[in-house]
Amino acid sequence: MIRCKEILRELSDYMDEEITPELRARMEVHLCACRHCKVLVDTTRKTLTLVSDNSFLELPKGVSERLLERLSRHLG
Repeated sequence: MIRCKEILRELSDYMDEEITPELRARMEVHLCACRHCKVLVDTTRKTLTLVSDNSFLELPKGVSERLLERLSRHLG
């Protein structure tokens, strides 16, 4: 059985699909049984999705102005 340390060590290659089918199968068995590692993989996957998203997030009206005002007061 694969251990949590090995999941962490192989996480990048797992996400990039650059591991052997045998290692992938062992990791997936572990992920089914280990909530901690499953959350780690899911969170990493979601983070990568957010970071690689090039879309522009439009802030609600007035947020930019309030943020700039608060920063000016704080740094001012």
